[in-house]
Amino acid sequence: NMKSILIYGDSNVLGDGDISGRRIPMQCQWPNILRKNLGYEYLIYQEGLPGRLAGNEEERMPYKNGINTFLATYRSLAPIDILIIALGSNDLIKFYKKTSEKIIKDLLKYTEIINEQFSDFKYKEKYFNSTLPRIIYILPSNFDYVFRGSDKFSELSEKNRLEIIEYFHKHKDEYEFIIYNDAKLFEDGVHFNLNDHQNIAKLVKKKILGID
Repeated sequence: NMKSILIYGDSNVLGDGDISGRRIPMQCQWPNILRKNLGYEYLIYQEGLPGRLAGNEEERMPYKNGINTFLATYRSLAPIDILIIALGSNDLIKFYKKTSEKIIKDLLKYTEIINEQFSDFKYKEKYFNSTLPRIIYILPSNFDYVFRGSDKFSELSEKNRLEIIEYFHKHKDEYEFIIYNDAKLFEDGVHFNLNDHQNIAKLVKKKILGID
């Protein structure tokens, strides 16, 4: 019986390259490495959008508003066994002026949306196979806020990032999450390099299979 995994995330889920602006080869993108590592029992939906926010603050390009577009994405692929939310990094960009509290609230909204949908008897069978999906958060990874990524991120971005991680640590009995804090990154100081994609795929596989 195949299990389905929806990875709902940003440019690192898409596999954005460095300054070339192109995607890295498909076989190097972590959702595809994960697919290969897990084998045929798993079906993986790679929903990565560059610039996607956990929240809805993007007025100029509203398609990047993660909460607004989530339900359409989820329902078009449902039922889903495992939902991976890999968002929050873009919310830390200086331009949006978001507090860590607001970003945490936006991240937790996905769990809320799933619970709300699940409680609708009419949709329970169709969209959920009568079972709540397992939800795993990939929390925002480190970025270079000092040099290469300083046009986007600041010291405050990093402070907020650490506060998000701290919050999830405090609530580790309530939420499943992955922390990747030693990304080496491409030259832009923002996007995962090829090695990071390998590492994330390993961490996610371990989490899914319950290996410590």
